Amino acid sequence: MARNGEDKKGAGDQNKDLFTIAFKTTIPVLLGYIPLGMAFGFLLDGAGYHWIYAFIMSLFVYAGSGQFLAVALLSAGAGLTEFAIATLLLNFRHAFYGLSLLEKFSGIGRVKPYLIFALTDETYALLTTTDVPQGSSKSKFYFYIAALDHLYWIAGSVLGAALGSVLDLNLDGMSFVLTALFVVLTIEQYFSSEARFPFIAAVGAGALSLILFSSDNMLLVSIILGTLILIGREQSIQRTQRKQEIQKIQTTEKNQKMQGVLEIQNGIRSIDTSIQPVEDKIKEEN
Repeated sequence: MARNGEDKKGAGDQNKDLFTIAFKTTIPVLLGYIPLGMAFGFLLDGAGYHWIYAFIMSLFVYAGSGQFLAVALLSAGAGLTEFAIATLLLNFRHAFYGLSLLEKFSGIGRVKPYLIFALTDETYALLTTTDVPQGSSKSKFYFYIAALDHLYWIAGSVLGAALGSVLDLNLDGMSFVLTALFVVLTIEQYFSSEARFPFIAAVGAGALSLILFSSDNMLLVSIILGTLILIGREQSIQRTQRKQEIQKIQTTEKNQKMQGVLEIQNGIRSIDTSIQPVEDKIKEEN
C-alpha cells in the first residue's frame, strides 16, 4: 500500500516537472498571445459584441488570424458563405502542418483530437523544435504545450474585451503582434535546426509569390510553391541516395568477384606448391 502511494507521488512529481518544462517552453507564446489576444478582444468589443463572445470564440474557434478576419466580416455584415470561403483560404496552411506532424502524432493517444484542433502557427513551431524530455510522456508534454498556448489566447482575448468596454484605445498596428511573434519563433527554429534548406526555400517561395501575386493572395501560393520545392528536393535526395546505394552494391559485388578470383588463384598456387615436391621426386627416381 505504501509502495503504491510512493509510485503515485513519483508520477505526480514527474507530471509537475513536465508541466513546468512545458510552461517555460511556451513563455514566448505567452508574451505574444496576451497582447495579441487583447487586441482581438478590443476589436470585438469595438464591433459591439460582449466579452463573453470573445471567450466562446477563443475557446471553440481558436484561430488567431481567423478570428481577426471574423471581426472584419462581422462588421461588414458578411454572410455564412463568405465566412466559410475566407476562413478556408486563410487557414488552408494548417493542412500542410498536419501532414508534417503525422509521425510526431503517431501513438499520441486520446489527446490527438485536441492537438489537431489546437494546432496554431506558434504551437506548431514549438512542437517541431522542442524535444520531449527523456523518459517523459510525449502525449502529456504535447498536450501541456497546446493547452497552455490555448489558455494564453483565451485569457488575452477575454481581458482585452473586458478592458475594451471601459477604455478608449487606438488599436492601429496591434494586429502586427502575431506576425512579430511568428518571426521570433521562426528565427529560434532556424538556429536550433541543422537543416537550412527549408528556410531558404520558404524565403525564396515567399519572395517569388510576392512578386508574381498581390500581398493579399501570396500566402497560399507561397506555401504551395515552398512545398513543391521541398518535395522536389526530397525526391532529388532520394534519387541520389538510390544511385549511391546501387554504386555501393556494384562495388561490393565487384570486390567479391575479385576476392573470389584471388581465392581461386591462391588455391591453384597452393595446389601447384603441393604437387611440385611430388614431381621433383618422380624426376629423381627416373
